[in-house]
Amino acid sequence: MTEVDARERQVLAVLKQLWLGLAAYRLYPGSVERPGFVAAAERIEGAARAALAGGPIDVEIRGDRIVRDGVELAEDDHVQKLALACFERRVERLTVVGIPDVSDLGHLYEVLSRGVDDLDASGGAGEVMRTSGVASIELSRVGPAPVEGADHTPEGMEPPEARERTTDVLATELMVEDLHGTPDDQAETLLSRLGALLAEGPGEAGSPIDLDAAVHDVVTELPAELRRSLIDRLVERVRTDPVAERLIGTMSNAELTRALIDLGRDGRRDPVELARQLAQAGARQLDIVDLTAALAAGYEDAGTIVTGLEQLGIRLDEPGLSAPGGSVMQVLADYLSATETDDVRAMQAMIVGGEEENRAHAILAVGDYLAAETDLERTEEVLDLWAAEIRDAMGRRDLSQTRALLEPVREALLGAADDRRAMFEAYVRKALEPELVARLVATDAVESGSPVPDLLAAFGAVGVDVLLDMLAEEEDRNRRAQFLGLLRRTVRENLDPVLNRLSDPRWYVARNAVSLLGSVGGPVMLPRIEELAGHESPAVRREVASALVAAGGPAAVPFLGRLAAVEDAEVRRQAVTALGALVGPEAADALADVVRSSPDRALRMRALDELAARPDGPDLLRELASRKARPRLPWAVRRRARSLARHAGGAR
Repeated sequence: MTEVDARERQVLAVLKQLWLGLAAYRLYPGSVERPGFVAAAERIEGAARAALAGGPIDVEIRGDRIVRDGVELAEDDHVQKLALACFERRVERLTVVGIPDVSDLGHLYEVLSRGVDDLDASGGAGEVMRTSGVASIELSRVGPAPVEGADHTPEGMEPPEARERTTDVLATELMVEDLHGTPDDQAETLLSRLGALLAEGPGEAGSPIDLDAAVHDVVTELPAELRRSLIDRLVERVRTDPVAERLIGTMSNAELTRALIDLGRDGRRDPVELARQLAQAGARQLDIVDLTAALAAGYEDAGTIVTGLEQLGIRLDEPGLSAPGGSVMQVLADYLSATETDDVRAMQAMIVGGEEENRAHAILAVGDYLAAETDLERTEEVLDLWAAEIRDAMGRRDLSQTRALLEPVREALLGAADDRRAMFEAYVRKALEPELVARLVATDAVESGSPVPDLLAAFGAVGVDVLLDMLAEEEDRNRRAQFLGLLRRTVRENLDPVLNRLSDPRWYVARNAVSLLGSVGGPVMLPRIEELAGHESPAVRREVASALVAAGGPAAVPFLGRLAAVEDAEVRRQAVTALGALVGPEAADALADVVRSSPDRALRMRALDELAARPDGPDLLRELASRKARPRLPWAVRRRARSLARHAGGAR
């Protein structure tokens, strides 16, 4: 790679990160402490540090293009959006001479979020930056000299006053007053003249921004019929005619939407269909369709427009514009929210295609976006991308990336209303595709020290639920064992899904849940496990005794003692066997109590056998065999106890 190419890459990296920082800032204007913005600032610092090693960055802004050293930079959606954000505020030159800190970036983005009239009233974007004390970044019109040590000296730079051109002068050159024929004929002639004028370049206007602004003003002031005819042609030709594309580009969403609505007033054109054409041609985001539909409905409702459209630059002076209710207001409110956060589309793309080290940082800003976005459909679009990235990280078994992607979105959605909570679960399930999970489980079964348990545990209760669902559907015995083994290592902090399965009508699902509670539930789960001794399924009841031992150890003795007295003979037998497996005097005493109190002769004999196998058993056996024992046991039981005690004593 040549030195020039390397330098361009450095400059592009800084500009791209500046745009992403602006996107993060606009979610919560002024809140520079938010994680998404802090992460963006860190990325900007890194990119600026690398680029500034080669000298200050000095670029010109020409509409949606950025030029360095007389050469247009490579096309990049992020850079184009940064250019437009500057261009719309009459900024034609951006220089970076130092590494900007969070404060500098906050001032920069505050400027790039203000309206041009507001900035002009304060002396312009550059003056606002200077008075704010920002020294690392400068915004200005192209001046007569470059920054010291900068990449280049832009050619043809003239004082700003030499480039000023009024709308009246432009209107004279276009000869608007000399147009003849029908409005359609006049529109064709005017469009031809505009094309010739734009092809000549700025001329006396001094810069593209002044020329485009003047053209915009002239079009805005055209007679109503002529303006409608001109806009009609621009929309029809925006896909094929660069002049139409450029002229449409000078209009804000608000102005363009009003123009489309105006075209539909006589019923000849469908404003929504026109908006759809613009979106399909790539001249506008799909949001223009939503807004056009909403405004069309609003006009049909006698001018009812939601309060707050002034945020889009829409000024309606008609009387009776109180804040309404109903669907029109909702559509417009949704659109306003989407417009305010439209710049995070760049971050959405970055989740999928960004550099590896930036992905986790980018998701912080997307977490902020999800917390702010009110439109569920747009939220779902972002979550689709997020789920795909989760799957990719899981497929690579990248635990840190998986956690980095999960946490901000979990915080944004689980802290919201119920529908957002449900959405989080739905998209986690979408990320945890059964085929992917099955591959991970199979890998974990044969790989020592596998990260798979931690990967799945990162998804919390939803991840456990997915594993339990797959376990319930698995027919292969060996794979079921793999799922159970993995679950035992992942469910400890998320037992609610397991508890929910205890009431599952499928006996094998409830049995698996009892087994898992025994493995990881701990003593706190002993009462809940004990309740399952009354389950309708014998298979579930038979699992209870061993689960009590696994969960509580010695703490399970009282529970097992009660199980030894239940109605189910098999449960009683397993309870006695489980007591025999426990060490300690409490278990031995519980076995002796079974011998003393159980009406089941076979169970008494089994308890005696279990005592005989214990180191502490012979003494209890001799006590039970004694005639002095209270209650005095039947002769056959005492004889068996005496025989076992004698045998155990001889064995020692």
